[in-house]
Parts: sequence; structure tokens; C-alpha cells
Amino acid sequence: MTPAPAVAWDLACFSYLAHAQVLYVERYPQADHGTEVGSRWVSLAGDGPITALTASALGLRVALVSNGVGHDTAGQTIRHQLASARVHHAAPDQGAAARTPNLTVITDGAGTRTWFADLTHAYASLHRADTSPLAHARLAYVDCYRVLADDAATAIKSAAAARVPLLLNLGNDPLHPAIEHAAHGAVLYAVQTGLPEQHHGQADATALELMNRLNPYAVVITLGAYGAWARTRTECHRVPTRQITVANTHGAGAAFSAGLAAAYLDGCDLPTSLHRACAIGTDHCTSTTLLGSTPFPAPRIPAPPIKERTAP
Repeated sequence: MTPAPAVAWDLACFSYLAHAQVLYVERYPQADHGTEVGSRWVSLAGDGPITALTASALGLRVALVSNGVGHDTAGQTIRHQLASARVHHAAPDQGAAARTPNLTVITDGAGTRTWFADLTHAYASLHRADTSPLAHARLAYVDCYRVLADDAATAIKSAAAARVPLLLNLGNDPLHPAIEHAAHGAVLYAVQTGLPEQHHGQADATALELMNRLNPYAVVITLGAYGAWARTRTECHRVPTRQITVANTHGAGAAFSAGLAAAYLDGCDLPTSLHRACAIGTDHCTSTTLLGSTPFPAPRIPAPPIKERTAP
């Protein structure tokens, strides 16, 4: 019998990596007009890197598997963020002349988010990423956006071959056939995705479809201000969110993922895990510190979840 790989990490995350800046404006200007930026945050993209930073702040040993970054100012900022957060970065060397991928997110007083992405370099080099940390972790997290589907499928297979449990994040995207095929036979703890708040009534139907196609232990749907919905084969749970003053929603779903992963690794049941995830995601939205510079606020655990019904 082949011995199981040695466990080096509590959590290993796979995603693209980019420098991100988040700008807040009171309202979007009309075309050919401008407006003053009220505040600015420096952050990371995509979800996997933010999940990694948050999980490390929660005390986990974390590795990030991604594309590399350049040696420009943005790349140096990313390296500093990851090193300060004690996140091991497994990535190919992009070379001194490489340009670091960038994402600019603009939010306004109405809660609208618009982004401008320069991510071609991130997607193009992901196939060279070293996926071995995913096979040496207690839990593997994989971003499964459609633009990453083939590389995400490779990451899933790496974890699945070592029988490492997986947390798959669809990032609100439809399930890609390559992801569905790669996940067949894998140990899936949870599949996470999100729905716009106005579509919160579709949460259970969405969860049921993913449950039937992927057969994870749980499907978790984030719903913004409506909290989160989760389904297993036998139960459904709804966790409401508390009222807060939102400073920034960039990365809230990723912070939720980190909380879910940390609770799972602590041996928590699903209702408790959902509460911790919602609390950490909500606290993330109230933070005005630079992501990765200081630990996130300690989660405030609300009342038990509402058990909606027993599934047929």
C-alpha cells in the first residue's frame, strides 16, 4: 500500500493571483464625467488568495497555489502581503520583466460593485503552478471559475488522488463540465457559490442541482444581506446575517470560505461552521484595514441557525 502523503498544511488554496485596489465613490459619475474617490484599499484577487490570508489570520497553516507575479511595485506589494500573513506561495517564477496582473474594483454608496480586470497574465501561467501542496493538506480549496476550469480541474485531481477533502468555490459561475468530471470520485466536503440578493429565493433549487451533479457533503449558497443557505442530503439550514455598516464587500465570499474551512478543520458540525463563516464574512465587510496587514476581528457568533426543513 502506498503511504499517505505527509500533511504540511491545514489548508491549501488554488486560484489566480492579482494585485487589487478597491476604490469607494459616493456615486458613479455619468459618462465623460468624474467623481472624487472617498477611500482606497489595497487587496488581492481572486477569492483563493483572500481565503488564504483570512485563514492564516485565523491561525491555520496555509499554502497558496497560483500564478506568479512580477517584480514590479504591485508584485512586491503582493509578496509583502503574503509573507506578512505567513502564507506559503507556490508559484512559477514569472521573470523580472513580467507584469503583475491587476484588478480595480469600484464600489459606491448604493452597494454596487464594478471591476476592471487585467488578468490575462494570471490565467495564462496557471498551468505551470505547482499543485503539490494540495496533496499535502488537511483540506484543499479550489476556485472553479469558468475561466480557470481546466487548471482548476488539474488542481482537483491532485487533491483527489491523495484523498484530501475539497472545498470547491464556483464563484457564482455555472458548473463547468471539466470541474464536474474532475470532481467525480473526489472527497467533497462542500461546494460553495453565491446568488444575487434579488435571487435569494432560488437558493435551494441551486443547491439541489449542485448536490445532484457533484454529490458533496454540503452545498453552501451565499446570499449577501440574506445570509447563507446550506443543503445536505437530509437537511437544509439558513443562517441570517446581522445588520452592519458596510465598509467594503470585496472578498466577503472568500472570508466566508476561510471561516467555513477553519470550522471544518476544527471538527465543527455544519450549523456551527455556517455561523462562523457568516460571522467572519460579515466582520470582513466592516474592516477598513489593508487586507493582510492586521488580523481580522474575532468573529461574533450569533444565535443558532434556522433549520428550514428535512430534505426528502
